[in-house]
Amino acid sequence: MKSVSDRRHVRAWRGAVIFCAVSVASAAMGQEATGDFRALPVVSSQHGVLETTLVAEQKEVVVDGVKIPAYVFNGEYGGPVLRLRPGDTLKLHLVNHIDQVINLHFHGSHASPLANSDNVHIAVEPGKSFDYLVKTPLSQPPGLYWYHTHIHGSAESLTSRGLSGAMIIEGLEDRVPQAKGLRQRLLVVKSYAAEAGDDPDLKRLHGVVQSINGQGHADVTAAAGSTELWRISNQSPNDYIHLSIKGLKFRIVALDGAATGNDLPVDKVDVGPAMRMELLVDMPAAGDYPLMSGSTLTGLGRNMKTSRELAVVHVTGEGAPRETPVQTRAMTTPDLRQARLTASRTLVFGQKPGEEVYTINGLVFDHMRTDLRIPLGSTEEWTIRNDTDDMHSFHIHQVHFQVVSINGEPQPFDRMLDTVRLPERGYVVVRIAFTDPLIVGRFMLHCHVLKHEDRGMMQMVEVYDPKTPAMPHPMAPHPMAPGMVMGPHDHMAP
Repeated sequence: MKSVSDRRHVRAWRGAVIFCAVSVASAAMGQEATGDFRALPVVSSQHGVLETTLVAEQKEVVVDGVKIPAYVFNGEYGGPVLRLRPGDTLKLHLVNHIDQVINLHFHGSHASPLANSDNVHIAVEPGKSFDYLVKTPLSQPPGLYWYHTHIHGSAESLTSRGLSGAMIIEGLEDRVPQAKGLRQRLLVVKSYAAEAGDDPDLKRLHGVVQSINGQGHADVTAAAGSTELWRISNQSPNDYIHLSIKGLKFRIVALDGAATGNDLPVDKVDVGPAMRMELLVDMPAAGDYPLMSGSTLTGLGRNMKTSRELAVVHVTGEGAPRETPVQTRAMTTPDLRQARLTASRTLVFGQKPGEEVYTINGLVFDHMRTDLRIPLGSTEEWTIRNDTDDMHSFHIHQVHFQVVSINGEPQPFDRMLDTVRLPERGYVVVRIAFTDPLIVGRFMLHCHVLKHEDRGMMQMVEVYDPKTPAMPHPMAPHPMAPGMVMGPHDHMAP
């Protein structure tokens, strides 16, 4: 994995990226027709294959009256939506028309980290392109995921400017039957943080532009007494979002793409960076209901407020509010509290005193170093400590995990996550099953506050098959796979 500031590795990749003609799959693109806040372009799989092109380009976009020097996929700041089913194959042609190295990570995917699949060692230089071939496992939990560029050293800036989008794995309604037939709304929430030379009008927004599906404000119409399925993806690089609508009730039915074991009633939706929530929203009686983003400064002087209105839900009709009983569901994965552990580890998230340098177990990230080697078939317990006064979150690629306890308090087995907040000066205990042969290879764990990841808070993990002899550790372009830096056990996907 490279740092953008490390030009030696850029030179090593130069000329090693395949280039082919751009063929934007506009014919496959449609508009989200299930009641979005704002329609985003959608491309869906057909006959088990989703074939499309994403073109990264620079574009000035206007959100909430502020000009953003954005990086966008296919001209869309909110990002095209990819819809697949478990078992489908994603054939994605990535074209780089910006002035920085990019790649793609499919966050929450259980696909292979090797070759041209969900491989974060891929690097696509300016003016070049690359063909991804990602096989979605049949075991992938259906729900909401997302994709974003994952170049160490510039992940924060590239994501803040917009290089991300939503990915939906179909089938949640089979796990959450009460969601069948409901109107669906996708909310892709992004925050752009001001950089030097930006639009001076950012001052009234205190340097942060928030948007839903590329809009700074939306008007949404809903039917009184109805229930809707809302899918919320926080694609901000660093910030939690705190959404609330006075008078509306939320019931969380899925977290990080995986259905929860029961409905989780909440009055406010707190979604950390990279996290996703899927909720049932019970509409009240007719009226106008503002969707507020809390803990977000706006306005100047006497006009300063600590929240922003991102939308107004206009509820119409004669329907009456209804009380829907909380549903429970059997979890589809085993309770890892009952599993036989093969190892226990401690990861300490720290910071160098007086510096914006972030560490795990005292080390900053080095893509040439493998920090954890884990034999396939293992189930491990990790204690992850936050030894700072700052917010951190733990994310690991290729797998979901089970939270066992937070600050010593046992947690119920009602969810599987791929990202979890680490309490300041506290700790979280998780259990992770490294049992799927698809995940053999090298991938990352890191803080998903991308500022922290860029400044060192990431480690390299290798899951290896003990039955397969160890391979050397080449970190150079592979002759069969231009544009990649290959790790141990990497091979071309079929």
